[in-house]
Amino acid sequence: MNETYRLQKIRNLGVRLQELELVSLTPGKSYTSAALNFLFADHELERPAGVPLEHTLKTLGAAIVSKRKVRFATLDADAVIDFFCRLYRVH
Repeated sequence: MNETYRLQKIRNLGVRLQELELVSLTPGKSYTSAALNFLFADHELERPAGVPLEHTLKTLGAAIVSKRKVRFATLDADAVIDFFCRLYRVH
């Protein structure tokens, strides 16, 4: 999955999170940013700044593996997006 498609999927996740009233979009923030902030806060992590999207998603993947006891040793960036899209039922 290329970065543009990843960003689109995360944006869709942000829209869904707002529909579920889990996030509220503040002026100047994007759905993508709101989704990532929510996911990092939900996993009690500080969102890394100034790093590529892939690294940011891999950080979330490590948290998923450790906290949710998934059967995988690691999750790549695309698997992280797919995990959250399934969890929150994003198309």
